[in-house]
Amino acid sequence: MAAAIDRRLVSSWADNPNELVEGLRDAYPEELVAARTLVKAHLGSQRQWRLKAQSVRDRQLAGLMDRRRTSGSTRGILALRFVLMAALIALPVSIAATDRENLLKLVLAGVACFILAVVGGHIITVQARVPVMPAIRGAWLSELREDVVNATLVAILRSKGILMEARTIAAAERGIESIRSASQAVATLRD
Repeated sequence: MAAAIDRRLVSSWADNPNELVEGLRDAYPEELVAARTLVKAHLGSQRQWRLKAQSVRDRQLAGLMDRRRTSGSTRGILALRFVLMAALIALPVSIAATDRENLLKLVLAGVACFILAVVGGHIITVQARVPVMPAIRGAWLSELREDVVNATLVAILRSKGILMEARTIAAAERGIESIRSASQAVATLRD
């Protein structure tokens, strides 16, 4: 899903709504409703779709996590996390206990803790060697979903024997083709 989003974000065709696709949507509102209904029936709500994607990712990473557990590296990572948490708690607590009046010292300790959390978290993530979950923004996911709706709309119109221009079909199916291409590229990388 993240690869499909990335591919869509860098594609010039996705910068603005396509007039041909918008015209098709406006011309067939009942079929558009049917397309949205079909997409919702198969993918669920946007939240459900995101949760399904997360469960797929979790299943893909299950083997990796089992290997890490067997090798004992997860214990080391857990120890590093506890050390980081202790350091993040100990510094401000020690300053608050010894020098409550010095607000500047406490603020500087807060800034230092923030920097330590970011840098330490990064180091622990690198040590864990677990792929980081990519950002999947709701608005970007909506764009992918609309690509699926567009392709479904074309399929519904074809099934009803409604003739459309080839360039309108190509524009409406461009998004789903981009999703398929990203999916195939990710599958190739995983093999």
